[in-house]
Amino acid sequence: MSKLFLLGDSTCAIKEERYRPETGWGECFSQYLANGFELCNMAQNGRSTEMIIHEGIFFYCYYRSQAGDWVIIQFGHNETKPELHRHTFSQTTYKLNLRWFIRNLRKKGVNVVLISSIARRRFENGVCVNTHEDYPEAMKQVAEEEGVSFIEMSERTRKYLNEVGEQESIKYFMNFGPGIYPNYPNGKEDNTHLRPEGAALIANMIYNECKKLKLEFVK
Repeated sequence: MSKLFLLGDSTCAIKEERYRPETGWGECFSQYLANGFELCNMAQNGRSTEMIIHEGIFFYCYYRSQAGDWVIIQFGHNETKPELHRHTFSQTTYKLNLRWFIRNLRKKGVNVVLISSIARRRFENGVCVNTHEDYPEAMKQVAEEEGVSFIEMSERTRKYLNEVGEQESIKYFMNFGPGIYPNYPNGKEDNTHLRPEGAALIANMIYNECKKLKLEFVK
């Protein structure tokens, strides 16, 4: 059985019951796998490319993977955060980390797909704006330089949020009033993390892009 590993942040990760209905898109992706593939979701909340090196998450993925496996890498939400153990610079350390992941996995015969971060629901004057600076473009450049598949999700999801609009898009995110979910009696206003509707939407978008690229791990 071949494996598809997911390396990413909280938008992809498996959630604890105490945080429900928060859901990572990776939790919805198993249904799209081709026969003979098993999903290994190793995404973790709050992580950046820098952190998964120092915490050993990448190494755990590396040692578990075998020739013919696939790894999806999606980081960007936490790269700009100021903490030294988390922060990267888009044109230097971020790119270096991505290249290092690709080259080490490639030595083992493991295939890599880079996916840029999904958009945050941040509207200004009725328009959903970019909050990821130039990190998505930096990832695209690395993918082109290293010859690996790249799926652009930042602009794609931002365009979708603009199409559905500021109010309608609330249903996809952890943004809701009080008395709706037992874990959040006072409600929550979070425009980064996904509810089940949002996770299912993103997983389906990624699946469709994987299918267009004829990646073997999807149906």
